[in-house]
Amino acid sequence: MDRPPLPHTANLFGWLDTNLPPGQAARLFAYRGWEMRKCSRADYEVACEVAELVIEAASSGPNGVLVHGAVADVVANLPRLIAPLARAGIAYSFECYDERFELIHHVRG
Repeated sequence: MDRPPLPHTANLFGWLDTNLPPGQAARLFAYRGWEMRKCSRADYEVACEVAELVIEAASSGPNGVLVHGAVADVVANLPRLIAPLARAGIAYSFECYDERFELIHHVRG
């Protein structure tokens, strides 16, 4: 199966309302078959055939995890990104942008 092209810049930005550290948040995706790797001292990258995301601790406050990255056909593939979070009962908020960096979709759960 051919991998759909990913955008050259991030088109998904979000926040997870959780006190899980970034590594445990990344494992939620790994449990669903995504590739996972540590990409800095504290940040993680998760990837599948339609997305490459960075998961990192929010710099303000003790709770929260930031998620951002490139997603092919971001609105169509959003359910796949949300599935691991919904299954774990983690609240989220994501914004999706087009190639002109205009907001095209916002979802909360």
